[in-house]
Amino acid sequence: MRNATMAKRIIFDFIAVISITIAILGLLSGCAAPQAPKPVPGACSQSGVAEITESDSGGSIRDIDVLWETDTGKKIKLCDLNGRVRVISMFYSTCQGVCLITKQDMQALEASLSPTARERVGFVLVTLDFSRDTAQALRAYRREEGLSPARWTLLRGDEAATSKLAGLLGIASGRDASGRFVHSSELIVLDESGRIIHRHNGLRANLDGIASEIEAAALHKPLAQGHPPAAADQPHLLSPDNPYRILAGAK
Repeated sequence: MRNATMAKRIIFDFIAVISITIAILGLLSGCAAPQAPKPVPGACSQSGVAEITESDSGGSIRDIDVLWETDTGKKIKLCDLNGRVRVISMFYSTCQGVCLITKQDMQALEASLSPTARERVGFVLVTLDFSRDTAQALRAYRREEGLSPARWTLLRGDEAATSKLAGLLGIASGRDASGRFVHSSELIVLDESGRIIHRHNGLRANLDGIASEIEAAALHKPLAQGHPPAAADQPHLLSPDNPYRILAGAK
């Protein structure tokens, strides 16, 4: 009886040792089930590994005949922005990298205009993160960044409208493998009818040149001689393999 009890204990201990050994080997060999990476919403990434959607640019924003919501909750169409020269770009409010730089470039352009031109120019930011950037979130962003309600318009739309506008403006956008946004940074100048007249990469922008373009458009004056040609006049600058067409990145 005693021998049988000891035999059972030896067998039990042996099985326990084997089980522990297998578990340890599994961990060392990576056989344990890997945890799926958690998405990181609201982060702006420089990673080029993402599904990017991009359409041919050109045309007028009035071609997108849908309703958008402002940070005040008002519903408007893009054609309601007609009547002023506009500088437009896409961003999202939680991005503290490239989106912030683009916004600062737009503010610098606003400050550099003559008083007369400044009254005839508007600035538009359209969120890519339409699910999180509610009207309330955009309103808070306006306050935090000191964006004048008289000259700045903040908009959000649904997924289809946002994607279509990004395509029209030539802004590549998507998410990387971790769920972070990747997008190109562009400054687009629209004439008073909403037609694209100039396009510049927001991170490589010649602000003096862009200010001259905006000033001329707002005051209906020809550009000064010697002004460098706009990016919209140089299609090769817009090619996806152009190293200056940076996929926006912030942490």
